[in-house]
Amino acid sequence: KQEILALTISKERNMFVAERFLSGLIKEYGKYVVSTDGGAWYPMACKFLKIRHHLHSSLEKSLIERTMQYIKDRTEC
Repeated sequence: KQEILALTISKERNMFVAERFLSGLIKEYGKYVVSTDGGAWYPMACKFLKIRHHLHSSLEKSLIERTMQYIKDRTEC
């Protein structure tokens, strides 16, 4: 079963932001495989935290983008 465990918005996109975000998830849920869209900062953060990293296929990216757009549409003021 796959779930979105958390979302966050940050001004920067780098390994340190990814590591801080993933560390919080590890504390809350334990270590699981991390699936990402190919951002260059995720593999390094996963390696640092000793967790497996999965890169999404084009189909998975499309499904995720639709899910994210749905969330954005539902949370606009």
